[in-house]
Amino acid sequence: MYVIVVGCGRVGSDLAARLSRDGHDVTVLDYVGSSFTHLDPEYRGRTIEADPLAEDVLKKAGIEHADALAAVTSSDTTNVVVAQIAKAVFKVPRVVSRNFDPRWLPIHEAMGLDVVSSTL
Repeated sequence: MYVIVVGCGRVGSDLAARLSRDGHDVTVLDYVGSSFTHLDPEYRGRTIEADPLAEDVLKKAGIEHADALAAVTSSDTTNVVVAQIAKAVFKVPRVVSRNFDPRWLPIHEAMGLDVVSSTL
């Protein structure tokens, strides 16, 4: 399975490492290149330092053939927008959005996104 992970903080780096260890093809996107230092040294997937809100960046990451996308940055706005683009525009079959601030949860839910939240 090909998975794009948007955000390489604690959650994103752990998710990417687990998926990679399980044999999945993984690409991690993050605004800040130094975030990739969070990745496990055994991680063998791709990394892209760029704005995940840009359509050309998502295409460079291979969103057109992605089986899944996890938007797990610490920004609810970024997560909602990227997840919605993946779901509605690129028809990615499985999209998960991280909810960081409980005030944003209704937005995630109103868009019909599958949500992962420590606030639930």
